[in-house]
Amino acid sequence: MNMAKDVHTPMSTSSPLTLSDGSASTDSTKYRKVIGALQYLGLTRPDIAFAVNRLSQFMHKPTKCHWTAAK
Repeated sequence: MNMAKDVHTPMSTSSPLTLSDGSASTDSTKYRKVIGALQYLGLTRPDIAFAVNRLSQFMHKPTKCHWTAAK
């Protein structure tokens, strides 16, 4: 994430997130930790509330597409 660029919106609107998107599964423990931290951050940052809510719907079986959206 060292070379990451700033964006105006907290989540990409071009690719819809679905439960079975065909990509490989990712580490669910790591995904849950990141989403939990984002939920905590969302208490003071209402601009990311929708994106965090959308990503938290896939905590039981995250895929690489979900992980990319979280990053």
